[in-house]
Amino acid sequence: MTIGTKIAACRKRAGMSQEKLANELNISRQAVSRWETGEAVPDTEKVIQLSRIFHVTTDYLLLDIDEAPQSAAPPKTTEKRNSAPQKSE
Repeated sequence: MTIGTKIAACRKRAGMSQEKLANELNISRQAVSRWETGEAVPDTEKVIQLSRIFHVTTDYLLLDIDEAPQSAAPPKTTEKRNSAPQKSE
């Protein structure tokens, strides 16, 4: 899967148009289209921004990893706090 294919899939999964993604990145819609068709690739800063927008790792976008993207949000834990030890009498 190419970076362009991954960008298109993430964008569609997020329910975003090319125009909306372009606006968030301060670039033209045509630039997004060129990435998605493989005519061009995003620069490093844009890859970082894309990973934040789509909540995926830069490794997922850049490497030949076909796994479903993982959320960047840390997993929720149900941490219980211990109460102060009680004094025995």
